[in-house]
Amino acid sequence: MQRTVKAGRRQTDRRRDRRINAPMTVVIGNTPYAIGDWSPSSVRVVDYAGPLAPGDVASLRILVPTAGPGALFRTEGKVHRVDADSGSLGLTFEQLDTVAISTLNRYFQERLVRSHA
Repeated sequence: MQRTVKAGRRQTDRRRDRRINAPMTVVIGNTPYAIGDWSPSSVRVVDYAGPLAPGDVASLRILVPTAGPGALFRTEGKVHRVDADSGSLGLTFEQLDTVAISTLNRYFQERLVRSHA
């Protein structure tokens, strides 16, 4: 089934998953970056100034600031968008293991509850 987008709809309206701006860090290579917004399946990195281009796959380390010591996991991210003007990089997570999926989903739900409390 092909999805159609009505004229005038914003890019964010076409996303598959809801996104939030809860704090999290992604490390690409040896450089940590703040995340502008994210969902359990993707992230938007801010202030990115590197060589990645759409279609590239990058090794990532993700730091999720959960209660206690936090959670750190490794995965890969496929680049979907690079905006040199704003310095943002859009990545989707590739091959998340079950622990990473569970951690991201739990943190996502916690942050949603806090934002509506």
